[in-house]
Amino acid sequence: MPGLSSSWIRRTIVSVGVSGMLLVGSFSGFAFLASLKSKPPIRKEQIRVYQVDLYRVQAQPLQQIMTAFGTARSDHQVVLAAQVAGEIVSVHPQLRVGLRIPPQQSEAKPVVLLEIDPQAFQQKVTQARRRLDADTAELARHAQDARNNLVLLQKARADLGEYRKEYERVRGLKAKGVATDSDVTKVTLELRKYDDQVISLENRKRLLPLDEQTLLKRQEVHRSDLALAQLELDHVTVEAPFSGVLGEVHVEQGQYVRPGDALVRLVDDSRIEIPVSLTASDYERVRALLESGAGPLVELATEAAAAAAWHGRVMRLAPEVNERTRTGLAFVIVENLKQSRPLVPGTFVHARIFGERLEQAIVIPRDAISVDQQGRQFVWVVGGASEVIESGVEGEPAAETRRIERRILVDGQQRKMTTLQTMALVDAGVLEDDELIVLTNLDVLSDGSVIRLPQSKDIRTLDTELAVQPVQVLRLIESPSGGSAATGTID
Repeated sequence: MPGLSSSWIRRTIVSVGVSGMLLVGSFSGFAFLASLKSKPPIRKEQIRVYQVDLYRVQAQPLQQIMTAFGTARSDHQVVLAAQVAGEIVSVHPQLRVGLRIPPQQSEAKPVVLLEIDPQAFQQKVTQARRRLDADTAELARHAQDARNNLVLLQKARADLGEYRKEYERVRGLKAKGVATDSDVTKVTLELRKYDDQVISLENRKRLLPLDEQTLLKRQEVHRSDLALAQLELDHVTVEAPFSGVLGEVHVEQGQYVRPGDALVRLVDDSRIEIPVSLTASDYERVRALLESGAGPLVELATEAAAAAAWHGRVMRLAPEVNERTRTGLAFVIVENLKQSRPLVPGTFVHARIFGERLEQAIVIPRDAISVDQQGRQFVWVVGGASEVIESGVEGEPAAETRRIERRILVDGQQRKMTTLQTMALVDAGVLEDDELIVLTNLDVLSDGSVIRLPQSKDIRTLDTELAVQPVQVLRLIESPSGGSAATGTID
């Protein structure tokens, strides 16, 4: 057994020795292989640079523009209707739609459009004049009757006085016993006869003024009949009341018309009116301008983005805003005689109403505005310090970059920002002139983010923003020196 134990011990020692040699050889091999591998290069930490669009802040004199649309119509038009009945016996040689009636001169006769048969009305005038002549003769006869009655009354009073003396004389004789009762009765009856004659003439004298009043009233009635007949006779001739163009002609020669029948429609196209609908806010702006005494200037075009073809002014407003549509009507007046080409009634036009002037206003695109978790509106403003950062792309030159910072515009819980479609009006002092604000990649930016500055020609400005507006809401006001290019200016 002792021999067996020593053998086992030798085998164990040999196994351990071989295992140890194998481990040492393995570690040596790994160390040798590791020594053959080169060390990796150490890369410098890269700063992420964002490619963005920028907008240059510019304080410039601006003017708000309110847009609306409407259909042009004549400010003055009338449908001439027949005022008497009869046959049309004559018409203007060119009585057709489109006939232009020239402006009436002070000494020129009005243009006669048509004439209705005047014979019956001439007869009425003649009859009325004859009745007036008869009234004149009747008044003359009445005046003569009054004079005759006065003469007869004076004579009757004198006769009554004389016969009263005879009556007193007979009564005296009766008292002396010379005259009889028969003589007294006879003179009494005679006295009454003279007295009745005086009373009758005095009554006639009192009635004469009443008869005269009756004759005068009848004369007034006949005079009114003559005026009415003359008016009807005057209405047989239909004249153009003002200059313009015939828009409709409803009659022709030989046609019988009745009172109220439409004859022609005359349109005065020298002054055109366009009612346009304004939003409630624009309505208030225009009303303030009108109350200040300045009728807002208006440019008119056939399309929203087209150049102005006509110019006018807002002259008045409807007194109320429509409660259903929340819009109010403004009435634009265009003087056609002052236009390079006339505005035709019935034309659908887009109106650009020039509103309030903003001196040195700062306007930015609404795309640049973000809202934080507190509901505050802000923009990313490019910092002033510049730095050069390697792009990390082989062969690409280094670019000028800037860091950005957050600039709060308006606390949303206090008041709203004034927006003008795609633009926003910023209060003075929030942004400074010539500052740059970020327009794109706003959702990935944070305070201190680095952006790459584009070339100067690629930086957007107010001029470029206004040029691409689908509907113009602002225009640059041209300075006296001509420094700012005004868009959409009018005379």
